Amino acid sequence: MASIKKRGSSYLVTVSLGRDSQYRKITKSATFRPDPVTARGHRKTEKSLLKEAEAFAAEFEKKVKTGQILDGEKLTFELYAGKYLKEYAEVFQAPRTLESTRAAIKIFTHDFGHMPIGNLNPLFLQEYVNAMTRTPLRGKPGVLSPGTVRRRTAVLSAMLSQAVRWNLIPSNPMDRVQIQGGAAPEPKTMCFNQEQAEIFLKALDNPLIYEYGARSRAGGHVQGYQSEHQISLQLKLFFYLAMFTGCRRGELIALTWPDIDFNSCSLSVTKSCCRADGQTIIKETKTKGSTRILALPKAVLEIALQWKTQQLRYRLAIGTQWAGDDSVFIRWDGSRMGLDTPYQAFRRIIKNYNANRAPGAPELPEIPLHGLRHTAATLLISRGVDVRTVSGRLGHASTSTTMNIYAEFLKEMDRGASDELEKMLLP
Repeated sequence: MASIKKRGSSYLVTVSLGRDSQYRKITKSATFRPDPVTARGHRKTEKSLLKEAEAFAAEFEKKVKTGQILDGEKLTFELYAGKYLKEYAEVFQAPRTLESTRAAIKIFTHDFGHMPIGNLNPLFLQEYVNAMTRTPLRGKPGVLSPGTVRRRTAVLSAMLSQAVRWNLIPSNPMDRVQIQGGAAPEPKTMCFNQEQAEIFLKALDNPLIYEYGARSRAGGHVQGYQSEHQISLQLKLFFYLAMFTGCRRGELIALTWPDIDFNSCSLSVTKSCCRADGQTIIKETKTKGSTRILALPKAVLEIALQWKTQQLRYRLAIGTQWAGDDSVFIRWDGSRMGLDTPYQAFRRIIKNYNANRAPGAPELPEIPLHGLRHTAATLLISRGVDVRTVSGRLGHASTSTTMNIYAEFLKEMDRGASDELEKMLLP
């Protein structure tokens, strides 16, 4: 039974819920402030006020014991955000995701951190999201991009979904909020076709040509000239692995020599490299399915063995300046290669080929570095390799992820299958 204690003109109602593991009492309390006068303006008696308090206490006790009274009615968003970060985000989220979550929470706390999370109703949040789409950028013209708005609202929605799981609020109010522009458009999958992939691999054996323009100096004029630089063996290995395994950039940068098994011709993908909070770190792979062992062609292993031998000689040559461990891809001092290095080299190789290609030779499209991963997947699909195998090589969490990303290519394969059946059955 709920206890009632009179405090001035109000009543403190307390409901006991037993004891916790430390044998401390678990209670929930509410303050009831009755109207001291009747509808006709007559002052209520103490007996009448107590009767109203007892009715409130009975209803309050019923709601508490049936789970209808939630802590979110008192817990401010700022306090909840701290609990969310400590008990969930810092435990379960990857470093880069956690960095984005912290940045978004900082903005939310500034804007409505004082509000109880139970007061974050759909109308308030709809107005907040609409205002976000009109937020001007700092130091430059324009407003927040739709992508930025969607990412921030995704963080807020995830936080409130977790509050539902913790029984702090009955439902997620973000489920009823609409975002201008609807869902994000599906990004176009940019990759090489088979001919372009072959051209790119051959281009790795060609020297990069650098042109230096003419310039004037004190006392004379320096003519323009060209110089050639061979693509390093480790970059050649990086691009071969990207093309033949479909690994992500971070997975390749994180590789160490024990990950390459020259006897079984395989590669173990067990970790990834990323940038978070301004630092480059090694973390677990993106999903459990991303940890995998991939077969490697002998041609790729030959390049890997050549680079391993060359790296060992280089390590002996620089002696005490070596600051690395067993990383496959390195900087000048043996430390792990930077995340931007392959991307910059990839762009330079494509531009160099296009600028110096033979007359009539096809041009290479300027795809992103991640396009080599898409190239591996689409070439396998075009050769009729089943989706489960492709998904396993890419390290996707499920085959549905692979089918969603490469839906347009799978449709082309389905059309081709239909045409083949027509040729077979209706010649």
